[in-house]
Amino acid sequence: MPDAGRIVLATGGSLGDLHPFIALGRALQSLGHKVGIATAVDYRDKIEAAGLTFHQVGPSIADLTRDTGMDLSALTAAIAKSDRFLFGDILLPRAEDAARQLIAVTEGAAAVVGSTLAIGAQFAAEHWRIPCVAVSLQPTMVFSRYDPPFLPAAPWLKPATSGPQLWLNDLTRALGRMSTARWTAPMNAIRASLGLPQTKDNIVFDAGRSADLYLGLYSPLLSPRQADAAPNFAVVGYAAYDSETGGPSALAPDLEAFLKGGPPPLVFTLGSAAVNIPGDFYVESLKAARRLAHRAVLLVGPDGDQTLAKADAKIHVAAYAPFSLLFPRAAAIVHQGGIGTVHQALSSGRPQLVVPHLGDQYDNAARVVRLGCGRSLARPRYRSDTVAAALRALAEDPLVSARAEAVAPQVRAQDGAAAAAARISALLRPS
Repeated sequence: MPDAGRIVLATGGSLGDLHPFIALGRALQSLGHKVGIATAVDYRDKIEAAGLTFHQVGPSIADLTRDTGMDLSALTAAIAKSDRFLFGDILLPRAEDAARQLIAVTEGAAAVVGSTLAIGAQFAAEHWRIPCVAVSLQPTMVFSRYDPPFLPAAPWLKPATSGPQLWLNDLTRALGRMSTARWTAPMNAIRASLGLPQTKDNIVFDAGRSADLYLGLYSPLLSPRQADAAPNFAVVGYAAYDSETGGPSALAPDLEAFLKGGPPPLVFTLGSAAVNIPGDFYVESLKAARRLAHRAVLLVGPDGDQTLAKADAKIHVAAYAPFSLLFPRAAAIVHQGGIGTVHQALSSGRPQLVVPHLGDQYDNAARVVRLGCGRSLARPRYRSDTVAAALRALAEDPLVSARAEAVAPQVRAQDGAAAAAARISALLRPS
């Protein structure tokens, strides 16, 4: 296959941020492009196992814990507590170094594709005068006036097409734009240091609008393209990837044996970010499963307590399992609401109980509920009695089960990676 041009994908964050970019990279590679992913060194092995080139850009987890003086748990908790900490203390102070790294990596590239948190992608594209593609992995970052995100700090935001609610949405967006305008000056200082012109774009509310192409890499069932979207924006569907080795995934033999040994279990997971701040999630989950006399799988993460339910034949504890293989065999899925976990749960056709911990998870949870595929439970209320009651209500609600089963094939039919790759590749073809 002829070389269709080298493309660099830039992303950062948890596995929920990385996996869609791996899926996209492989789809672009199938179209003849040479593809590399620019991100923290922590993901080198996973990227290379997927057959893609790794480029080191941005700080590693070790760098961040050293610089902040926090361990991973404290760092995650700080990010969960405040978006200002994420942008003001983590992203912006390191944005110039990351941008310079990305500029070096993209020399000779045909295009740059960056997540909305990969600030340097637009800078690198402008520096080399090559196309820039922006990617939002969740509706939260698009922030439509008609379909605004659910935010704990602004619970009055709701979908609207006219009237007082739309006015309230617009007022809230205007106030949000004012409160985040403080980051425009630091961004322009970085731009000046790179020899780029000044911008009036807001780092949050204008993300993607200056790109040549802006893609929503999430299911339109969560939020279709809205009327106020930027002209360059399209929702193309979720880009699924669920492998540790780059090849087909498989369940661990002991987990496979457990699943075959009885009725479908409850599955409890906190994904790959919130698992760093579990609190008593797994202890209360275990108690809830026992209250219900139900089999359960607890995915506690690499640093979790895998002896939590030692010698209990009805409970299986593991660090990790491929969601795409485990979730369809669950009775119900209890999770944190990360966008990758939400898509895998929707694909499984199983009811969900979403317990948001940070960032976009609150909005993702609200969209799962709105879609009719599950319920949401606030983290402070996560106690075994309330969890058991919520799971019992899910099991007794035929409408939720029917809706989850109906939505699943629609989500599985989406191939956001292929759709995005086709649009990106078309952008590079001579007109």
